[in-house]
Amino acid sequence: MKALIVGADKVRALRNELEQFPSIGVQRTEHWSGRHVGDVRRQIPSDTGVVIVLCDRVNHDLLFSVRRQAASRGLPVVYCRHSVIDMRDKLGRFAAALVH
Repeated sequence: MKALIVGADKVRALRNELEQFPSIGVQRTEHWSGRHVGDVRRQIPSDTGVVIVLCDRVNHDLLFSVRRQAASRGLPVVYCRHSVIDMRDKLGRFAAALVH
C-alpha cells in the first residue's frame, strides 16, 4: 500500500516510522509539503491506501481539498501533529480499527 503524507517540509522520520509499521503494510510514501500554491489542486494518486495529514503544518485550503478527495474515494485519513510519537499513537489506533 502507498501512503500520502500531507504537510511539513521534512518527513524522513515519519516515513521511516510508517514503513516499519507492519500491521498497516505501507511500502511506499509520497509527500506533499503544502508550500506550493498548486498543491491545493493536486489529485491524490490512485494507488494511495491511506492519507496522513500533519495538521499543524498544513493550510486550511489544502486540508479541505485532501479531505474532500479522500472522502469521495473512501480513503482513510489519519490526522496528527508533526511528531513521530503522535503519529505512532494515531497509526496504532488506525491499525487496531483495520483488524476489527
